[in-house]
Amino acid sequence: MKTVLGDILGDVGDKLAQDNIKVGNVYLINLDQQNGITPKNGDLTRDKFFIVLGFDQEGNVIGGLVINSNINYNLPSRVTDYQLPIKVEQCPFLKHNSFVNCSKIIVANKTKFTKETYRGEITDPELLNLIVNTVKESPTVNTKQLKRFGLK
Repeated sequence: MKTVLGDILGDVGDKLAQDNIKVGNVYLINLDQQNGITPKNGDLTRDKFFIVLGFDQEGNVIGGLVINSNINYNLPSRVTDYQLPIKVEQCPFLKHNSFVNCSKIIVANKTKFTKETYRGEITDPELLNLIVNTVKESPTVNTKQLKRFGLK
């Protein structure tokens, strides 16, 4: 059973975690259509790995990318061509080799990022740079989005 003190300490811990979010951090967060995610099998939400790329000017909304298990080849090539392979060796929090969707910046509120949802970070600067540059080259990400999250 949770206590009031436990709830308060949890809130303080989450606030501290939210104040220390960095580019390259990875979280497992619950996303829905408002975040640009299409849930499967009639679900309303999906848990997705989310790589932090940047913050809006107020610091409340975070822009990032999701990691998918597979590429959906039913999508147009301007989307599938910007799915960057990522390996478990690079990101030990993954259960299997996956793909970073660099074709779409997902937006999420800072409150979704807690110490419980934190999974790790992309520590390889070359990999993080490759991810950011792939997003910048994507024909489906516009200059306004890049500027909003400090990527341009």
